[in-house]
Amino acid sequence: RVFMECSKMKALRFELFTPTGIFKTPFSLKGIETYPLPPYSTMIGLLYTAVGRKWQGEEFQISIQGRHQALFRDYVRFRKYNVDEKKLQVVPIEVPILYQLELIVHLYGEYELLREFAEGLRKPQTYLYLSGGEYAVKIRRVDFVELEERKVEEFKLEWSAFLPKDRYRELSLSPSGILYLLPAFLKKESSLREHNWIEAYYLQSGTVIEEGKVLLEVEGGLPVWL
Repeated sequence: RVFMECSKMKALRFELFTPTGIFKTPFSLKGIETYPLPPYSTMIGLLYTAVGRKWQGEEFQISIQGRHQALFRDYVRFRKYNVDEKKLQVVPIEVPILYQLELIVHLYGEYELLREFAEGLRKPQTYLYLSGGEYAVKIRRVDFVELEERKVEEFKLEWSAFLPKDRYRELSLSPSGILYLLPAFLKKESSLREHNWIEAYYLQSGTVIEEGKVLLEVEGGLPVWL
């Protein structure tokens, strides 16, 4: 159930598809672990690849949600240096891979920047990919949509999503989400590639918002987690 309409805002929405994907967490120790969705930094990188330039300190809000058909595990040969024996060893490493991944992304910020991203996504400067370049993506839709905040009750999520920690605390949810530490924009004051990190909860599809205010698309009612 949805109640009470508030002031509207315009955001850029685009949809992506990739047949396989892995988004390695920086805290993987033995083996490889993947985020259930691409983190903010991955999507920011894709946007600037599309427009053919580097990030120049711009900031904008972003929402990432998606779903995949399955998660399967593969094994790769990994070379690891054994300090005690002073030689390279070949060991099998388990790699989890997301299969048939669909994504919906929303951006909110300065209109001219969003328009630049929209043009880049429609006619990218080079082929678009996620992660290190091995996972090519197909852009399925790029357009602007209107959003508004509404009060909801018993609202069931159809897509899994990352929800920033401060927004998570404002909602009553069942079941509760899984907390992740996600890389976002690069640090402006650093000469190295250091990211700012954001605490966000991963909500699986089927999660029910029992009560709270949610940003929704005016047409269609899709929630947006800026």
